[in-house]
Amino acid sequence: MSRIFSLSLYHTSFAPLWISILFIDIKSCIENPSNLWTEYISIGCILISCLIALIVLLIALCTNGKEGASPHKVVSAIEEKTITAEYLLSYILPLFAFDFTQWSQVVLFLIFYLTLGFLCIRHNYFSVNIVLEVANFRFYSCTTENEDGELLEQRILSHRRLNGCVGEMLYLKSLNNEYKLDIKQ
Repeated sequence: MSRIFSLSLYHTSFAPLWISILFIDIKSCIENPSNLWTEYISIGCILISCLIALIVLLIALCTNGKEGASPHKVVSAIEEKTITAEYLLSYILPLFAFDFTQWSQVVLFLIFYLTLGFLCIRHNYFSVNIVLEVANFRFYSCTTENEDGELLEQRILSHRRLNGCVGEMLYLKSLNNEYKLDIKQ
């Protein structure tokens, strides 16, 4: 998984936070129209970074090419429907812990965000991502059979419902050591 793709996944996983910060900053601009540099910088940075991250994800996840993908037959597929406490602590906690209209609080948030980002990107960590959910991607725990007849336990990110694809062939690209992407045919 490329660093840019990993960074984009990480950044979009904070989507509820970015929307909340935009709301807070726009509300602050309307209610108190003096000395708004923190708000203006925040709004600009969020809009530009989210747009870039969404474009990167769109390009990476909506590929139709089978180049670099390996065929696998679906033996079994179970949709993963759990949300972890780790996601809540990492991505929702900042909603309550920082005042994004004060530059000192923004700096404290950036320390938190950059530290967590460094760890996630360095270790190719892939977590729950609301943007992927909205884009109708789903996570599955699957047993697949490769070309050599070997059974593999895999976690697959797919746009289609794999529960109904037992016996069908998938073309999978690796996102990281743990997750594979189902390439559209």
